[in-house]
Amino acid sequence: MKIVFFDLETTGLNKDDEVIEIGALKVIDWEVVSHFKTLVRPHKTISRFVTNLTGITQEDLEKAQDKEKIKKEFKAFIEDAILVAHNAQFDKEFLERFFEEPLHNVIVDTLELSRLAFPEFSSHSLEKLVSTLNLKKEKAHRAFNDASMLYDLFKKIREEINQFKGAHLKLIKELIGEVRDYNFFFTDALKEDSQELNLHYNTELTLLFQEERKKIIPQVLYLEGYGLDEVLNTLSHSERHLIVVYSDFLKSILKEHLSHFKVFDATYIENFACIKRLNYFLEHPKEVPEELRFDFAILTSYLIKTNDFLFENAPHHILKSNALKNLSICEGNGCNFENDCPITKRRIELLKSDILIMKQTSFYNSLGLLSQMNFDRIIFLEAFRLPKVFYSMKFNFSKSDIEMSEHFEEKKTSHLLTLFDNEFKKDAFDAWKKEIIEKMPGFSHYYVDKEVSFNYENNSIVVSFSNPKNLFSKIDNAKNIVFASDFIEYNGENQISSFVGLDGIFSRKEKDFHVLNLVPLYTHAPNADEFLKEFLDTYDAFSQVTPALFVFENRTQLNLFKTELRKIYPHIDSAVENEERNYEFSSYDKPVDGYYKLIFIVKLPLNMLSYSDKYPLYYLKNFVGGFIKEREKSVVFYFDGRLKDRNFLTNVQDAFLTTPLPMERKDALIQFVKKYLSI
Repeated sequence: MKIVFFDLETTGLNKDDEVIEIGALKVIDWEVVSHFKTLVRPHKTISRFVTNLTGITQEDLEKAQDKEKIKKEFKAFIEDAILVAHNAQFDKEFLERFFEEPLHNVIVDTLELSRLAFPEFSSHSLEKLVSTLNLKKEKAHRAFNDASMLYDLFKKIREEINQFKGAHLKLIKELIGEVRDYNFFFTDALKEDSQELNLHYNTELTLLFQEERKKIIPQVLYLEGYGLDEVLNTLSHSERHLIVVYSDFLKSILKEHLSHFKVFDATYIENFACIKRLNYFLEHPKEVPEELRFDFAILTSYLIKTNDFLFENAPHHILKSNALKNLSICEGNGCNFENDCPITKRRIELLKSDILIMKQTSFYNSLGLLSQMNFDRIIFLEAFRLPKVFYSMKFNFSKSDIEMSEHFEEKKTSHLLTLFDNEFKKDAFDAWKKEIIEKMPGFSHYYVDKEVSFNYENNSIVVSFSNPKNLFSKIDNAKNIVFASDFIEYNGENQISSFVGLDGIFSRKEKDFHVLNLVPLYTHAPNADEFLKEFLDTYDAFSQVTPALFVFENRTQLNLFKTELRKIYPHIDSAVENEERNYEFSSYDKPVDGYYKLIFIVKLPLNMLSYSDKYPLYYLKNFVGGFIKEREKSVVFYFDGRLKDRNFLTNVQDAFLTTPLPMERKDALIQFVKKYLSI
């Protein structure tokens, strides 16, 4: 058997970008027999970002061979071998454009295989896998080095697959056999021994909730600036409480504070594997649409290895699996699998708890379940994030999702499949919206108004949340509802009340921030070419001050700055490599994870989806405030071309924790900051 492990470096990620380096190893019968390693001279000039990432310079490429000669040599090298790459679709498309013809070789993707073999891992990037699995580490983002690490990874994946029981391997092979040409990979690993999946919990619970549901008119409180202890000091053991948070950091602090209570962590409570559905599709693998089979195989592998049917410890890629939405659907009372169901165990624990803690996304996803319970108090911490999370809640349903649901459920949705016909007309889609919502797989339990649209680019039905006021008006199962945030008001208006539509009592405690807000006026706007150099010239004076947080509206710019700073400052590179918290690079989704002495804001989040034009600035104020410790000196730099307009700056004054100071000169700013921080 002949296999070529290869990697490409390119000028960028777009279709008009070019290959600049090829690295490959040829393996026959699991022995390396030859290598291929070369730079390729492109037509275009490479960017600074690519040079920083790979170490390849424009001068290196000007000395390289041209494409035509290398094309012939690499074609001869790969012959008819199986081609292996990490995130293979990317490399396949670039290689086909490089060859100017389609590839007919079998293509194997180690990103897919690593998820199948190690579904419990949180990251499956090549660098992270090499580190986690203690493989020989080469300098990343050079083609031959990556190809060498790829070969070692592939051998480790085969070794891990060999640890699976024969019945489990046969199951996975049946799932993916018709959608991937990976038969050669399983030949040596299949065994005759058999072991069934352990799906039974043997719990006893006849009803979902054995309590009488009472309708309550709640009292609503809006608490601005209150400390966590002050918010929690009214909790009682004789009552049941629901606490809703955004960040894991705050959730961990809560658990420490509430250690004397019976606390149930309801994070991702909406995710589970329905045993009835799982068994059905394992028994009928061909009824899983081809587009979902590999994802379904990865989920199956995860359950085999972990027995975590509630996905309590699942990594992000499992929770985001395209196949999971078709398994996380519960029929409720009357299901003949109820007493063997892992959800039954979860509900028993839930009923015995004094306090439920969950994330904001889980709250929105679980309103139907929560509506069956009574609470003495529902507390929303980090309440300023509620609107952003609400408007980001979108669910995509592909043709495969509808087909998979149709195979299992009694209700038929065949006519909905016509939505995926390119000839489908918008007016007909609008007429079917209500029926679409009712018949989307498992979507009828979502206790919230919905909007439906059709994404013609991705060919999917998109369901999003709407009308938050109507949603919160339906919360009638709690005596008290508390919204707590560092700031509730912006420009004198209660922003949370404007979002949820609930009248209530407002109470404020002043925060004691010792923060210096600076607006450098001497730099270009962040989207200008000159900005990066100007930013670095300013930052250089404070590069040793930690911890530092860099916040970007644009993720491309985030990656560029992160790469540049890691190249220039070895201590930053080391901190990022070792996942230390001294230097953090983030978007505006970043949850609170601690406090920072320096914060750099690169562009205000004015493009954020929201219910009003005030909300993004209100969000910014709370976002920054969450990362600053009271009564300790911190400095926040705001880089945004709009802040050079004095009228604009005046109008958004309330978005800053303290009065912002515009600075015309770099030397004056640096001196001012050093004096303030005593450095």
